[in-house]
Amino acid sequence: MPEPTPLRGPRIRKTPVPDDAFVVVRGDDLEAGTTRRQALAFRARFADWGRYGISAYYARTDAEIDDLASDHLERFPELAIYSTHDLVVGGFEVVPTFRTPHVTITFTEDLDDSLSRLDGLRVDMRPNPYHDGDET
Repeated sequence: MPEPTPLRGPRIRKTPVPDDAFVVVRGDDLEAGTTRRQALAFRARFADWGRYGISAYYARTDAEIDDLASDHLERFPELAIYSTHDLVVGGFEVVPTFRTPHVTITFTEDLDDSLSRLDGLRVDMRPNPYHDGDET
Protein backbone atom coordinates (compact mmCIF):
# COMPACT_ATOMS: atom_id res chain seq x y z
CA MET A 1 0.00 0.00 0.00
CA PRO A 2 1.53 3.37 -0.99
CA GLU A 3 2.38 5.99 1.64
CA PRO A 4 -0.27 8.75 1.90
CA THR A 5 0.70 12.07 0.39
CA PRO A 6 1.44 14.66 3.10
CA LEU A 7 -1.07 17.48 3.25
CA ARG A 8 0.04 21.12 2.92
CA GLY A 9 -1.37 22.09 6.30
CA PRO A 10 -4.21 21.40 8.67
CA ARG A 11 -7.61 23.03 8.27
CA ILE A 12 -7.22 26.38 10.03
CA ARG A 13 -10.40 28.14 11.04
CA LYS A 14 -10.81 31.79 10.06
CA THR A 15 -12.25 32.58 13.48
CA PRO A 16 -9.40 32.94 15.98
CA VAL A 17 -9.24 31.34 19.40
CA PRO A 18 -11.43 33.57 21.61
CA ASP A 19 -9.53 36.07 23.76
CA ASP A 20 -11.26 34.70 26.85
CA ALA A 21 -10.12 31.12 26.14
CA PHE A 22 -7.76 31.04 29.06
CA VAL A 23 -6.86 27.37 29.04
CA VAL A 24 -5.85 24.69 26.62
CA VAL A 25 -6.93 21.17 27.59
CA ARG A 26 -5.20 17.98 26.47
CA GLY A 27 -6.00 14.41 27.24
CA ASP A 28 -3.13 12.55 28.89
CA ASP A 29 -2.76 8.80 28.55
CA LEU A 30 0.13 8.76 31.06
CA GLU A 31 2.45 7.18 28.47
CA ALA A 32 5.93 8.70 28.30
CA GLY A 33 6.28 9.03 24.51
CA THR A 34 2.76 10.01 23.47
CA THR A 35 3.35 13.75 23.02
CA ARG A 36 6.53 13.12 21.01
CA ARG A 37 4.77 10.59 18.77
CA GLN A 38 1.85 12.96 18.21
CA ALA A 39 4.16 15.87 17.33
CA LEU A 40 6.10 13.70 14.85
CA ALA A 41 2.93 12.29 13.28
CA PHE A 42 1.51 15.80 12.85
CA ARG A 43 4.72 17.02 11.19
CA ALA A 44 4.74 14.00 8.84
CA ARG A 45 1.07 14.45 7.93
CA PHE A 46 1.46 18.18 7.25
CA ALA A 47 5.12 18.20 6.16
CA ASP A 48 4.80 21.24 3.89
CA TRP A 49 3.55 23.35 6.81
CA GLY A 50 6.88 22.83 8.56
CA ARG A 51 5.61 22.68 12.14
CA TYR A 52 5.20 20.15 14.87
CA GLY A 53 1.72 19.95 16.34
CA ILE A 54 -0.01 18.65 19.43
CA SER A 55 -3.77 18.25 19.55
CA ALA A 56 -5.76 20.12 22.23
CA TYR A 57 -8.95 22.07 22.89
CA TYR A 58 -9.59 25.55 24.24
CA ALA A 59 -11.94 26.26 27.12
CA ARG A 60 -13.22 29.41 28.79
CA THR A 61 -14.89 28.00 31.88
CA ASP A 62 -14.77 25.01 34.19
CA ALA A 63 -18.08 23.90 32.65
CA GLU A 64 -16.43 23.83 29.21
CA ILE A 65 -13.52 21.80 30.63
CA ASP A 66 -16.09 19.36 32.05
CA ASP A 67 -17.84 19.13 28.67
CA LEU A 68 -14.53 18.39 26.93
CA ALA A 69 -13.68 15.75 29.54
CA SER A 70 -17.00 13.96 29.02
CA ASP A 71 -17.14 14.23 25.24
CA HIS A 72 -13.86 14.65 23.37
CA LEU A 73 -11.47 13.43 26.06
CA GLU A 74 -13.32 10.61 27.84
CA ARG A 75 -10.78 8.03 26.68
CA PHE A 76 -7.99 9.73 28.66
CA PRO A 77 -7.48 9.10 32.40
CA GLU A 78 -5.97 12.55 33.01
CA LEU A 79 -6.50 16.07 31.75
CA ALA A 80 -3.56 18.40 31.26
CA ILE A 81 -4.73 22.01 31.52
CA TYR A 82 -2.36 24.74 30.37
CA SER A 83 -2.73 28.49 30.49
CA THR A 84 -2.95 29.83 26.95
CA HIS A 85 -0.77 32.73 28.08
CA ASP A 86 1.92 30.38 29.45
CA LEU A 87 1.99 28.43 26.17
CA VAL A 88 2.46 31.59 24.10
CA VAL A 89 5.10 33.03 26.45
CA GLY A 90 6.81 29.61 26.32
CA GLY A 91 7.26 29.94 22.55
CA PHE A 92 4.27 27.94 21.35
CA GLU A 93 1.46 29.01 19.07
CA VAL A 94 -2.16 28.01 19.71
CA VAL A 95 -3.75 27.64 16.27
CA PRO A 96 -7.52 27.17 15.76
CA THR A 97 -7.65 23.97 13.71
CA PHE A 98 -10.31 21.59 12.47
CA ARG A 99 -13.64 21.91 14.35
CA THR A 100 -14.32 24.29 17.23
CA PRO A 101 -13.04 24.10 19.99
CA HIS A 102 -10.07 22.12 18.64
CA VAL A 103 -6.67 23.80 18.59
CA THR A 104 -3.18 22.66 17.71
CA ILE A 105 -0.24 23.67 19.89
CA THR A 106 2.46 24.27 17.27
CA PHE A 107 6.19 24.89 17.29
CA THR A 108 8.98 24.89 14.71
CA GLU A 109 12.03 24.65 16.93
CA ASP A 110 13.99 21.53 17.86
CA LEU A 111 11.61 18.77 18.97
CA ASP A 112 13.55 17.76 22.09
CA ASP A 113 14.02 21.37 23.23
CA SER A 114 10.38 22.24 22.61
CA LEU A 115 9.06 19.19 24.44
CA SER A 116 11.37 20.01 27.33
CA ARG A 117 9.97 23.56 27.41
CA LEU A 118 6.43 22.16 27.35
CA ASP A 119 7.28 19.85 30.25
CA GLY A 120 8.59 22.88 32.15
CA LEU A 121 5.36 24.84 31.85
CA ARG A 122 2.91 25.06 34.70
CA VAL A 123 0.18 22.52 34.11
CA ASP A 124 -2.88 21.58 36.13
CA MET A 125 -3.19 17.78 36.00
CA ARG A 126 -6.67 16.54 36.88
CA PRO A 127 -8.15 13.07 36.86
CA ASN A 128 -10.80 12.75 34.19
CA PRO A 129 -14.01 11.76 36.02
CA TYR A 130 -15.52 10.53 32.73
CA HIS A 131 -12.74 8.09 31.87
CA ASP A 132 -14.18 4.58 31.90
CA GLY A 133 -10.91 2.77 32.60
CA ASP A 134 -10.54 1.26 29.13
CA GLU A 135 -7.22 1.63 27.36
CA THR A 136 -6.79 4.80 25.29
